[in-house]
Formats: sequence, C-alpha cells, structure tokens
Amino acid sequence: MTGGTRMPIDRNQSIRECHEAASGIALRIVPSVRLVAIVAVAALAGCGSKTSTSAPPPAPFTMEGNRVVIPASSPLRKKIAIAPVTDASVTQGVEAPAAVEADPARQYRILTPLTGRITALGVHVGDRVRAGQVLATVAAPDLSSAQADDARARAQLRVSATARDRAIALKSIGGGADKDVQQAQADFAAAQAEAARAADRLRQLGASARMRGGGLALTAPAAGIVTDLAAAPGAFWTDTAAPLMTVADISTVWVTANVTESNLASIRAGQPATISLTAYPGETVTGRVQSVSPLLDPDTRRAKVRIAISNANGKLKPGMFGSVSFIAPSGRMTVVPTTALLLKDDATTVYAEVRPWTFERHVVETGTEMGGRTVITKGIAVGQRVIAKGGVLLDD
Repeated sequence: MTGGTRMPIDRNQSIRECHEAASGIALRIVPSVRLVAIVAVAALAGCGSKTSTSAPPPAPFTMEGNRVVIPASSPLRKKIAIAPVTDASVTQGVEAPAAVEADPARQYRILTPLTGRITALGVHVGDRVRAGQVLATVAAPDLSSAQADDARARAQLRVSATARDRAIALKSIGGGADKDVQQAQADFAAAQAEAARAADRLRQLGASARMRGGGLALTAPAAGIVTDLAAAPGAFWTDTAAPLMTVADISTVWVTANVTESNLASIRAGQPATISLTAYPGETVTGRVQSVSPLLDPDTRRAKVRIAISNANGKLKPGMFGSVSFIAPSGRMTVVPTTALLLKDDATTVYAEVRPWTFERHVVETGTEMGGRTVITKGIAVGQRVIAKGGVLLDD
C-alpha cells in the first residue's frame, strides 16, 4: 500500500501463501508426524472456508395457486399414500333423538257444552279411566231449561197421541169428521218432531233425560289416562271452548324422531326402526315408520318421523326421551379411506389429485363411517384419486 492507495489482492497468490505457510509449519515441527498432518489440514481448511457456501435444502412442495405440487426430489413422495375414490354397497344407519307422544287421534279433550259451576270432579292427573266413566258434573242453568223442554215435549206427545186415537175411534162409529182426524194426526206429527228435537238437544249436551236435577255429567269417551286437568271443584266454567281435562288412550303411542334434513332421503314409511329410551337403559323396542312429515321445522331443519308402538302394558309414557336408529336400504355410495379426511376451518376436506403429484383441496360432505372407510355424499366422485395418508403434511 503506497500513498494511502489500497492495492488489489491476488486471490491465487493468497492461497499459495497459505499452502507455503502450512508447509513451513510441517518442516519446522519434526517430533510428531501426526501433529504435523493435523496442523497442515487445519491450515488448508481455514483457507478454503473463506470462499465456500452450502446449498439450501429443496422445498418439500410448492404452490401453484390453490394447488399443491410435490416435486420428484421431495421426501414427501415416500410419506404420502394415494388411493382411488371407489363406490361400495352401503347399509346406512341413521340415528335421531326422539320422544314418546300420545297419538293425537287418541287424545280426547273434555269440554262442557254449557257454562256452569263444577259441582263434582272425580279424577286426577294420571288416573286411569274407563269408557263412560263420569269425570265431572256441572250445574248448568241451561241444562234445566233443556230438560224442561224435553219433559214438556214428551207430555205433549202423549196428549196428541191420545187425541189422535180418539178422533180415529169417533170417526169409525160415525161420530167424527175427517177433518178432525186429519187435525189430530197433524198435531201428533208436530208433537213427535218437538219431542225428537228436545231429546236431541239433551243428547248433544251429553245428558240423559233420566238425570233430573243432578247436573250435566261429563263422561270419558274412551278408556285412557287423564294427562291434563284444568278444572277444580266449585269453579264456575264460562268458556265452553276450553277443555276441562284431557284423556289419552295410550294403548298405542307414537315415538317421534327428529331427523335432520340431510338424512331424510334414507327414511321411508314402513321402514324398521329400533328405539332406545333413557328410562330403560340396555333395552330396545322395535317398530316401523308410520309417517314422515312433509314439512321441516324452519329453525332446526328437522322433520318429524313417527313410529307407532303397541303399549298395552303402559310401559311407554308420553314425555319420555330416547333415540331411534333407522336401518336405511342398501345402495352403492361413494367412499374414501377415513384417513383421507382432514379438518380445515370447521370443514371436512380431502386432497384430490388433479395431475400426477399435484393436488387440490376439496370440501366434502360425509355420511356413515364403516370399517376404515367413510361415505362421501358431496364433493368428490368415483374414479378420482385422493391422498389417503400423509395429507396433513401439506398443511405445514
């Protein structure tokens, strides 16, 4: 360096100087050949380290838009297994929550046709009743009027019958005219019509003409259980449209399952079903689908599926909870290995091959899982290939 000017460095000359220095060390240090070799190699390595660089490892995969490409040099090719999407004969099982309900056609709401005071109440909630049993008695002023009308009509019928018979007898001996007979017959016909009207009125009220002064008796139309009671003795009932109580015949009950919209296509009327109830763990009841509701609940997106069950022993009680398993008919369905399914942002996905070692993520909808395979109802087709093992490595 002269006059503050930096002279250019000859790289080859520097390397020769390093080699000469190493040789000089070897000549000067004679006692240990091994030490000489070590020092010389170290000196040469130190010279070379100033210029050598290490190459970065290859990327295990690259991205082309939303596609994942695994190059030939990638170690992932040995860790990933690819399998075809196939179809298989599948017998799907559908399970849904359920509850026991009384058959609406066998529920009887007991109404009073007349307003009045409840003078007697003969049942409580949960009581079993027989057909024709008196449930309550109502003292109704209108009933007295109807009974009086019935008595008057029957009395008039007897009088008109006697008058008719007398007119006919008089005419037969020449003591009466034809017009008298005709008038008597007309009066008798009118009395018959009025008596029939009064008797029909009592029948509509549910009373008997023999029940004089005892009030209006409300009776059970069928055998069953009192499931609801709104009346109390001494109360004055003013709403003839409101039921005093409900009697349900539970010799046959409904088990109503709430089936999701996605599973409705697998449910048919007449299909067998197995019912499990929380009240009887380990026990099952079998039945057949009676009806599938044509309407969906707009909030839950479920439809009611009803199974009629014989309940002669009364073991199944309305309000019990449980679940129903339906066995759907067998059919060919798309399946993939269960290990191919990956969770991404709360969605189930698979990596589908679009060309050799290039994959694209597909969102799928799944069905039943069976023996290491899962039914795919939407998102992938038979004949495609998916990553069956190791797909999670592409999420890193």
